[in-house]
Amino acid sequence: MKFLTSQKHKLMKNRLVAPVLLLLFFSLFLVNCNKDKETKFVIKVDSIHIADTIKLSETLRIEFFGTIGNNGCYDFSHDETNFEGNTISIKLWGKNSGSDDCPAVIVKLDGTYYDINFNASGSYVVEIIQPDNSKITNTVIVEDP
Repeated sequence: MKFLTSQKHKLMKNRLVAPVLLLLFFSLFLVNCNKDKETKFVIKVDSIHIADTIKLSETLRIEFFGTIGNNGCYDFSHDETNFEGNTISIKLWGKNSGSDDCPAVIVKLDGTYYDINFNASGSYVVEIIQPDNSKITNTVIVEDP
């Protein structure tokens, strides 16, 4: 009798494995399809909040403001920052999931920030690169403590 119960259990288990594997396969397929539709773009920054002067021992915080996208499929992706001499160039990248079903919200930067620590005092230029390659430019003085 135990043998029959054991066989029955194995058959039930095997019947469950195939549908679960199919469900996992199709879930991964759908996720990958959406990734194919994902696009990246440079975010237009409307304004920044930045100190004019800081001490060398302090951290410079740059806060960004602007709209990333007009629905919930938009999101912040990453920053691209280049340090060249005393110039710091920052480009903010967004992404759109490409989904057809997006929440009706406006996605904003709302003070998303970037912190910079300096190794030397001096005058530094901070450039925020826009989608059309124009720039928002600010000068920051880093003073000895």
